[in-house]
Amino acid sequence: MKAVLYARVSSKEQEKEGFSIPAQEKLLREYAHKNNIKVVKEFTDVETAKTAGRTQFGKMVEYLHNNREVRIILVEKTDRLYRNFRDYVLLEDLDLEIHLVKENETISKDSRSHSKFIHGIKLLMAKNYIDNLSEEVKKGMKEKAEQGRWPAQAPFGYTNNKTIHTIEVDPKTAPFVMRMYELYATGEYSLSSLCKFLKAEGVKSRNGHYLAKGVIEPILKNPFYYGEFIWNGKQYPGVHEPLITRDLYNKVQRILRRPGKPKSRKGDFAFTGLLKCGRCGCQITAEKKKGKYIYYHCTGGKGKCNQPYIKEEDLDEKFADIVKAIQTEKDVVDWIKSTLKDSYQEEKEFHEKEVKRLNTKYNNLQSRINKAYEDRLDGIIDDGYWLDVSAKWRSEQDRIKGLIERYENANRNYLDQGSQILELAQDAYFQYVRKEPIEKRRLLNYLLSNCTLDNLTLYPTYKKPFNFIAECTKLKEKLPRQDSNLRPAD
Repeated sequence: MKAVLYARVSSKEQEKEGFSIPAQEKLLREYAHKNNIKVVKEFTDVETAKTAGRTQFGKMVEYLHNNREVRIILVEKTDRLYRNFRDYVLLEDLDLEIHLVKENETISKDSRSHSKFIHGIKLLMAKNYIDNLSEEVKKGMKEKAEQGRWPAQAPFGYTNNKTIHTIEVDPKTAPFVMRMYELYATGEYSLSSLCKFLKAEGVKSRNGHYLAKGVIEPILKNPFYYGEFIWNGKQYPGVHEPLITRDLYNKVQRILRRPGKPKSRKGDFAFTGLLKCGRCGCQITAEKKKGKYIYYHCTGGKGKCNQPYIKEEDLDEKFADIVKAIQTEKDVVDWIKSTLKDSYQEEKEFHEKEVKRLNTKYNNLQSRINKAYEDRLDGIIDDGYWLDVSAKWRSEQDRIKGLIERYENANRNYLDQGSQILELAQDAYFQYVRKEPIEKRRLLNYLLSNCTLDNLTLYPTYKKPFNFIAECTKLKEKLPRQDSNLRPAD
C-alpha cells in the first residue's frame, strides 16, 4: 500500500520552537511501518491561519491526482489536514483513504455514514478553533486601539517603528499630507488637480506608484491626521503626533461633502441589501404597490432584466427554509457537546504546556533585566547599553504576555463558542419565524454573507461556521434510520 504523508503547523512560532512538524512526522512514519504502508512522498506546510493558501497541500492534491496508484493520506488528525469544507470535498472526490492516526480513524467513501457525520463535525470544530485564534488576535488589536495606539500599518505620512512598536511621523511624506489638506481646503483644488500636483513633486506610495484619486480621497477623510482614528467602526483618541488641526480637517470635510446626495432606502424594507440578481448580478430592490403589497425585483442597473418579481411574504418563506437548513436537534447538540469536551482535553494539555514554557521564558528575561540593572548600578555597563538591551527584553516580554493571553483565552473560549454556535443552530429557525421583519434581517445578516435570487429560487451563501453546519446537517439526513440517535453501537 502506497501513501503520502502530510504534516502542518499553524504558526511560524511553532516551527521556530521545533514543536510540531518533527513529532507529526515521527508518529506517521511509525504508523506506516507498523501497518506495512510505504510512504512515497512527504508534504509539509508551515503557515499561519490567515495565509490564503497552503503550497504543499496544493502540491499534494496535484500529486495524488497524477498518481492514481497512491490512494492513502497519512495525517496526524483532522485539524492538521483541513482548513475548510472545500478541502474535505476536494479530497473526497479523489477517492482516497485518509488515516487520522492520532484519532484512530480511517475515512473513505466506504466509511459508515455515522463516521462521515462525526468527521464532518470534527472538521467544523477544527475550523472554528482556527477562527478562535484569529479572534484572539483581533481582541489584542482592539485592546491596543483602546490604549490609543493604531494596531495596523501606519497610514501614508507615518511609519511604524517596529523596535518600540509605535507610530511615528514620516519626514519624507508627512509634509505632502499637510500640503494636500491645505490646498484642498482653499476650495480651488479638485482631487484630479491634487494628483497632478503630487505627481509633479514626485510623491509616490509605499509600493512605488503615484497617488491616484482613489488613494487621495481616503487620506483627506481620515481623522488619523488630526489625532484620532477609527477601528472596527469606533473612533478612538490616538497617542500619535497629529499632522493637521481638527479645524482644517472639518473644513476639508465640508468641501468633500456632496449636497443633495439621495439617501439609501434599503432600511425601509426587510430584505433589501441581502440579495443579488442571479441573471445580471445587480442588487435586488423592493417597492410597495397599492400602498400595502411589497414586491422585490432586480434594479436593472445593467439594462433591462427579465428577473420576475417576488412578493415579500414568499421571499420570507424562502429565507425561513434557508435558516431551517442549519437546524440541529437538541439530542444531537447535547451529544456533540459531550464529544467536543472529550476531544478538547488534548488541546487543553497543549495550551497548558505552552503557557508553562512561555512563563519560563518570561521569567528568564526578567532575570536578565534585573541582572543588567545591577550591572548598571555597579558601573559594569553604561546607561546607553542598559537602555538598549532592557527595551529589547521588555518588548520580548510584551510579545510573550500576548501569546500567554492568547493560549489562555483559547482554552476558555474553545468549548464556549462551539456550544453557542450549536445552540444557535438548534434555535435559529424558531427565532426567525417569531421575529419582526427588522429582527429577521439582523439574524440573516449574522448567518448569511449574501444570497442570489434567480427565477424565484433563492441560493444562499452561509457565513462561517454555519456553512459547515449546513453541510453536516445534509450529511446527517443521509444517515440510516437506526443511526438517528448518532450513538455508535460499538
